[in-house]
Formats: sequence, structure tokens, C-alpha cells
Amino acid sequence: MTLQIAADVDGRSTSRALATAGTWLAGVFLAATALIAMTFIPVTGRGDIVLGIAGLAVTGVAVVAALRTASHLRAVLYTIAAGLTLGLYAFVVTGVSVAAASPGAAPASDYVLLSMPEFAILVVGIAARSLGRSLVLGTLALVVGPGLVQLAAWQQGMRLALDVPVVASWIALSLFVVSLWVGRREAARGTAQMLDSALAEERDLANARFSARAADWVADTVLADLRALAAAAPGPLEDRTLQSLDRDLANLADTSLVLSGPEIGASASRSLASVPLLVSVVRAAEQQGLRIRVTGDTEVINGVRPSDARNLERAIAECLDNVRRHSGQDEAEIAVYFSPPEVSVMVSDAGVGFDVDAAGDETVGLRVGVIDSIVEAGGSVQIWSRPGTGTAVFMTVPGAPA
Repeated sequence: MTLQIAADVDGRSTSRALATAGTWLAGVFLAATALIAMTFIPVTGRGDIVLGIAGLAVTGVAVVAALRTASHLRAVLYTIAAGLTLGLYAFVVTGVSVAAASPGAAPASDYVLLSMPEFAILVVGIAARSLGRSLVLGTLALVVGPGLVQLAAWQQGMRLALDVPVVASWIALSLFVVSLWVGRREAARGTAQMLDSALAEERDLANARFSARAADWVADTVLADLRALAAAAPGPLEDRTLQSLDRDLANLADTSLVLSGPEIGASASRSLASVPLLVSVVRAAEQQGLRIRVTGDTEVINGVRPSDARNLERAIAECLDNVRRHSGQDEAEIAVYFSPPEVSVMVSDAGVGFDVDAAGDETVGLRVGVIDSIVEAGGSVQIWSRPGTGTAVFMTVPGAPA
């Protein structure tokens, strides 16, 4: 069992969500401001309002870019660009407002056409990946956004007024990001504690599984061998019994057979462990990075004469080495068949294949390492392969009588 803990400790998901929310918020305020400003064109006859609306569009693009970028430097530059284009918009709009108003009736610098885009630029810092960067960007936005708006209003002769909603929004956003990062830090601490507990549980479960497998393994080997010895007749042991004892002693010395699961992929099934030839050749191939699947009646290989078994082992090892070096795959299959009095072994892969009639490295290795070894054992070899279709090597050697 593995405990999966879902927690946005590094803040990636939260930052993306806040960037999306900030994009929508800024878009709504800027779009509403642009629509209101457009209504002034027919009323005042001032076409330069279009220039101010263009400045708003650039402001929106810069705000979104600042929210989305992972670079703090680029976020600072985008924020400055947003403030400058917002200042351009404010310069145009305040000029139109002052010119269109009656003497002494011009609006102050906190009126709606200036406040709404100021709200939009304040959100640039909410998606930053650290508390310090978030506060720096938010403060910078306050200075270059509302600050340049106030400067433009002053240059156009507009009466200056503190925009309380904008300042209150900046304070609220600052408190929000501080609370967010404090909560994230506490979540990280809690997640670390939960992970420690999960790892401890994993270790306990692994130890329990190992103990259970080790007990089963001892029962299947040591106790079985002791029963065989007790039932054996006095005198020298039979060769088959000696081979079985040697095999079990070698397997007991290899903890990987106990640690591995029941899959063939690590030479860990009991049926494969009872075939010393396959255990050794598969384990050697897996140490080189191959994943091996073994099927068929594997124990019939134990009936092959020792001299022929050595040749068969060399041939299988050469086939697996060719898979590793030439197939482009890290998986191979070994299939064992018994048709008295012959034992057949097929090694196959789903790799790039090759032209059997060519004289490449694949064919040289197969001919020298496989065909010669099997022919020496009195067997035969068939090779099927074409470029792009994989390779199968079918080897047959004399087996035990039926």
C-alpha cells in the first residue's frame, strides 16, 4: 500500500488558479472601462480617446503576462509596462474630462474611469511563487499604476483626491497573499509529517511481507530438502538430489528471490527458481537492463544433459545480449516447449528486427554464439526476423526421454 497525499505544497496549482482569477478580474475591469470610455467619443468628438483605449488594451496584455510568467524579472518589467500604458490612458482621459467639464466642475482624480483600471493592475502579484515577490509586485503595481494616474491627473489640472477603494484593495490583496503563504507553510509542515508516517507504514508493511515470503521460502526449500534427506536410503545421494540441494543453497543465498514479487520479471517465481539454467541467464540479462518474461514448461530444461545445457545456456545468453544491443527494446520473452525427446526454447523480442541474410553484427553473434552452440549440442536453430517486425530464435536440443 502506498499513501498518496494530495497537497499543493510548492504552490504551482494555486498560482495557476490565482493567475486565471486575476486574468478574469483584470479583463472585466478593463473591458468595462473601455466600453464606458468609447461612449465619450460621440459625446465629446475627441478621437484621441481611441489612443487611450489602445493603452488600456496594452495594459491588459501586460497584466496577463505578469500573472503568467514564472520569471520575477519579467513580471517586474510587465508590471512597469502596464503602469506606463495605464498612465497614457489616464493622460488622455483626464485631458478630455477637464476640457469637456464646465469651469470648476471637473471630476477629481478618483472618479470611476480612472479607478477601474487601477483595480485591474493591482492583481499582478497574487500569482507570484513567493511571498516576497508577491508583495513586491503588488507594491510596484500601486506605485506605477495609480501613481502615474495621479501624475497624469495633476498634469492636466485635475483636482487630486485619494482613491480610498484602490488603496483599500491593495491592502486587502496584501493581507490575502500573506494569509495564503502562511497557510501554505502550515500545510507543508503537515504534509511532511503525514509523509513521514506513510513511509514508516510502508517500511513496516515491507518488513512484514519479507518475513512472510522468507518463511514460505524456507518451508519450500529447507524443509523439503530435509524431508528428502530423511527419506533417502543410507549411502551416497543420487545426482538429482545433490543438484537439488546445490540449487536450493544457491537460491537461499540470493535475497532478491525473496524480495521480488511473484512476477517473472525478476527471476522470482518458484517455477523458474527451480531451473538453475534459466535463473542464472535471466538474472544476468536483467542486471544489464532487460526485462524478461518466461513462459512454458520451464522445468523440462532440467532434463537436458549437462554438456548440452551449458551450450543451451550460452545460446540463450547470446540471444538476450542481441536483444539488448540491437533490438532497441528492453523486453524479451523466453518460451519453453517439450516435444519428446526434444526441448525447444524460443527467445523473441518486438524490436527493430534485421535482414537474416545480411552479415551484420546481429547475424554474426547469432551464428557464432547461438547456432554453433546448439549444433554442438546436437540440436537445430531457426531464426525469423525482418526489419521492423522483431526477432524470434527457435532452438531445439535433445531432452530427457519421455
